[in-house]
Amino acid sequence: MKSNKIMFIIIGVCAILVIGFCAFLILNKKEVVLSDAQKFKQEFESYNGASYEGEAGKLIEVTIPEDNPFIYKTSKEIVDIMHNEDCFILFGYATEPLMRNSIEVLIEALKERGITKVYYVDIEDIRDEYAVSWPPEKTKDGSDAYYDILAFFSDNLERYYVLDEAGNRYDTGVNRLYSPTFVAIKDNDVIAMHEKTVDTQEDVYRELTDEEKATLKEYYLEVIDSSSEDSSEN
Repeated sequence: MKSNKIMFIIIGVCAILVIGFCAFLILNKKEVVLSDAQKFKQEFESYNGASYEGEAGKLIEVTIPEDNPFIYKTSKEIVDIMHNEDCFILFGYATEPLMRNSIEVLIEALKERGITKVYYVDIEDIRDEYAVSWPPEKTKDGSDAYYDILAFFSDNLERYYVLDEAGNRYDTGVNRLYSPTFVAIKDNDVIAMHEKTVDTQEDVYRELTDEEKATLKEYYLEVIDSSSEDSSEN
């Protein structure tokens, strides 16, 4: 009887120790906080080889360096930044085929010029949408910040066309912030920018050839260099 009592005491003490240790681990568990560069790498690489919105096309695989220069900003935050800071901005989103085709080329160009800070704005859900009809009918409003971005860019952006199954284009009458768009901002103005990839890429799922990548890199270098060239002229 006495031995059973001692056994219960030992079991009770052990249970208390185990519970206390688990509680200690939970209370002292440190949340893993990713840097923006790590988040960018994780986000883009997580879609390697995935299907795009249920279509036949597969997203190309990308490898993002851990020391990439991208800093996440919301569309609302970037509006204030554009009006008050000289900077480079990348607009796009991780599952967009052209974005994936261009991102490694852009990173290479940025590294070549020693650029260590580029603001990144995910635009997947902030833009307006139009249905194929004549005239095209708006089916979704963009966010207030999106329209502020359009106003800042003024006529620098391309026209927004919707396509039917036959490939016919219908003019929505508005401009569009496409993915990807890489832009240099200086003195509250757009100094230079490049949209999408290259004209020879008709299939957005096809990986760019080495020649096309070289051409795209030159486009990006021109945008980057335009900022320093503008400074030397003033």
